Amino acid sequence: MNKNPFQITTPEDLTAEEMVKLFVDVFSDFQKVIDPGHVFLMGPRGVGKSMMFRYLQPDCQSLKNNCDITKLPFLGIYVPLKNTNFFMTELKRLEDRHASELLNEHILVTFFSVKIFESLLAMKQGLDKISDKKLLDFYKDTFLNFLWNISEEEKKIGDDCTVEEILKKMMTIMEKRYRSAMNYAKKLAFTMEIIPFEDELFDYLDFLLPLLDGMSEIINHGTIYLLIDDAQCLSYTQTYILNSWVSTRTSRRVSLKISTQYNYKSFYTLQGSTIDSPHDFSLIDMASIYTGTSKSKYRNRIEEIVNKRLRLYGIETDATDFFEPDFAQEEKIKEYAERYRKEFDKGNGRGHNRSDDAIRYARPDFIKSLAGTSKNSSTYSYSGFEQLVHLSSGVVRYFLEPAHLMYAKEMTNGNNNISKISSSVQNEIVREEADKFLFNELDRIKIGEHENAIPSADIDMLTNLIKGLGGLFREILLSERSERRIFSIAISDEPSEKV
Repeated sequence: MNKNPFQITTPEDLTAEEMVKLFVDVFSDFQKVIDPGHVFLMGPRGVGKSMMFRYLQPDCQSLKNNCDITKLPFLGIYVPLKNTNFFMTELKRLEDRHASELLNEHILVTFFSVKIFESLLAMKQGLDKISDKKLLDFYKDTFLNFLWNISEEEKKIGDDCTVEEILKKMMTIMEKRYRSAMNYAKKLAFTMEIIPFEDELFDYLDFLLPLLDGMSEIINHGTIYLLIDDAQCLSYTQTYILNSWVSTRTSRRVSLKISTQYNYKSFYTLQGSTIDSPHDFSLIDMASIYTGTSKSKYRNRIEEIVNKRLRLYGIETDATDFFEPDFAQEEKIKEYAERYRKEFDKGNGRGHNRSDDAIRYARPDFIKSLAGTSKNSSTYSYSGFEQLVHLSSGVVRYFLEPAHLMYAKEMTNGNNNISKISSSVQNEIVREEADKFLFNELDRIKIGEHENAIPSADIDMLTNLIKGLGGLFREILLSERSERRIFSIAISDEPSEKV
């Protein structure tokens, strides 16, 4: 059975070999991400933030640069926040009591430490380049000095231990501290009394930073990048803590690369000051780059992504041919365009150039011809690579998910040697996905009660707004206005909080 080249896989599940084959280098657009310095990388789900972070990890960078871990210009440590449990309800109860900031920072530091050792252990091929003697000395002379509540059994380590064994030892110790802190937080849910915390309390400046400095000196003398993914998942207190780390300006030694959706909770620190761009960090909005003035960048990225996926599965067709347009429709649109060019030649054009009117009006006129007196333009075909790129609105996943469904549809139609997706299948899936978003997705958000749930009335109003704007855009498209293709709206006065 054919494998679907548009299967969306979590970046963490991809091997280094798969990543290097599939990844499209976007760092010419996001140079700050690979330069030393703190960076906030913002964008909606599916825009490619996690994919970028996976590519910056040591196994991918070593394969891409054909060198071992000790020769890399930086060491990328991946720290995912989405599927962790340290923003649980018990920790919310600690706000304004039980030294919430101290405990939350300790939990973050121990969690980050575990991820550091996990990341290094995952780099199997580079461990033999690390000096086991230097690492053992660091363990005995530096690491153990951070720990005062440690058993003799935990301390015990042989002088002939390998690098892998030493790293596992340190990871086990930090895992124990992390679990201990989480269990302490859970116990607090059952009492209002202040229960003493018996373990060490770690923070960024006095523990995590020296730990990373030591690892850098032993393993790799470049800057360490902490690739912190899905930071919008942090609580307010944890967000203040992370911002406080950013404000320390340690970016030449340790650079914090923080990915988040647009609902990042705050840019305030624990001290009540703000972190500011570009003073403390660089801010990159991936969606605005791909939906602003450089739309061709996004289009070219998608073409590269699709071509790489097709080649990986032995399909030699290029992206623009693989998603074929409705040729009959495009021919009719060309006829409209040619009429406008001829009118321009007669001196009847509205635009400055010969092709201006053709670009502006040919497609709207064709759609209008489909509507006729019934105002029903549903026979228009949403197909062809260029249209699919526009419909994905600057989000890679919004291209890949429909493409995955289109490929699967072709397979269920009995096509086991797929070299292109028919225009009819493209149009069918695009319309289904649009309906699914407007009806199923918004209705799904209404289901179930939760303290953070969006009020049902707000969902209804959002649905009405989408339908209203869509209807308005359609009326303009089918009108006789000089500008019929509307991409955005502007509100002349200050909208209400509800709007």
